Amino acid sequence: MVHFGTSGWRGVVGKEVTFRKVRIVTQALLDTLRSQGPISGPIMIGYDTRMLSEKFADTAAQLVSSNGIPAVVTARDVPSPVLASVVRDRGAAAGLMFTGSHNAPEYNGLKIYTPNGSLATSSLTDPIEERYASLDAEWADIFLPDTELISEHDSKPAYLEGLQKLIDWEAIRKSRLSVVVDPLFGSAREYLDHILLENGIETTVIHNSRDPFFGGYAPNCSSENLTRLRDVMRRQTADLGLATDGDGDRFGILDQGARLCGSSQLIALILDYLARRRGLVGGVGRSLATSTLIDAVATDHGLDLVEGRVGFKNFGPLLADGRLIFAGEESAGLAWGTHLPERDGILACLLTVEMVAVEGKNLFELNHSLAERVGHYHFRRIQLPVTERRSRLFKHRLKQEWEDLDGRKVVRVDRRDGLKLVLEGGAWLLIRLAGTEPKIRLYVEGRSAEEMRYLIHQARRLFTDWRT
Repeated sequence: MVHFGTSGWRGVVGKEVTFRKVRIVTQALLDTLRSQGPISGPIMIGYDTRMLSEKFADTAAQLVSSNGIPAVVTARDVPSPVLASVVRDRGAAAGLMFTGSHNAPEYNGLKIYTPNGSLATSSLTDPIEERYASLDAEWADIFLPDTELISEHDSKPAYLEGLQKLIDWEAIRKSRLSVVVDPLFGSAREYLDHILLENGIETTVIHNSRDPFFGGYAPNCSSENLTRLRDVMRRQTADLGLATDGDGDRFGILDQGARLCGSSQLIALILDYLARRRGLVGGVGRSLATSTLIDAVATDHGLDLVEGRVGFKNFGPLLADGRLIFAGEESAGLAWGTHLPERDGILACLLTVEMVAVEGKNLFELNHSLAERVGHYHFRRIQLPVTERRSRLFKHRLKQEWEDLDGRKVVRVDRRDGLKLVLEGGAWLLIRLAGTEPKIRLYVEGRSAEEMRYLIHQARRLFTDWRT
């Protein structure tokens, strides 16, 4: 079977993700689109640097062309936000992005983009899953590609031109900031570093070759994966370290001194900066697993806040139609509606550089200033491997009635995505199953470091003690 989670379909290559499944899911997409009306535009197809991504993209293009529909494939591996951008700008019927995102090298998968450039929601992916199930049993796997309907597209120039107009390059040049860029062997290489170098910013680049094994690590922007970036920063006394994940839609930022800035903190800082310096107005979205520091910043600027379910796809339609102008999620996802209705790690990195340049302060100083205005928020996410016992306990917790947690009053229970308990005073914890890998994720936030550690202990207890 094929299942689209919080950020597309994903699985181990050769086991959950195969060429046969790629062909069937592509046909299921086309059938679903046809059920909604004539397919009036091309299908844009992109891929990341992973093993077989390019081959999966080629297979999908052949299947699309066999249906009499133009298939436009990117000329090389591209970041996911670049494909989202070209889908919107070319008036495509849909976009297929073959990527395993930040997962381990043995993973691959598929993200589907809608004509407005946002990630497909369940209103499209649920029918695709149903159609896939009906096709799977009798799929003959026989089709005749029409090579005249398959073409290539260089997606890089238009995307970078959009960023060129969006960023205050003059302020960055005047600041004389130096940066180190780490695309983690992913598809953002020669994008983030390219635009920085073209604008005369002192830039050092590492891990900028294509490596399907990502140096032996999962290409996510965790602290342990940024060790080399940290070392190069310290050696060169650079001001900022800028990292993107495997498909470039998530970010990781190291401050002066090579300290990792928490993603929720950075999202709050950028929101505050855009509201103060760039006149941002409109709605702000955050997922229910993201720090309420975002709420405090939104309130400080008189901005309406929308709390959505986990998965950036839930914000895409709201960003596309203007109900939101900005959105963020704790897993290092940030979108500015002026740019795209989809998260973009490259944009997040550039906005960080601009913010530090304009404010004349490092991220530590900016965090301190923000905390003085809106208060202190201490957020943490940890995860546990799924086991049979933990699965049973998870189901048990979802059914429980919650009036208190270890004697502390529960003022709100949210079961939209797992179980979120909001305690008196604003502290909270959330337990949920990951949508793209076999993990249980635990999120907590307190108003002090001590309260945060207490909540981590309580969250862990939910999976060790039936009496809790």
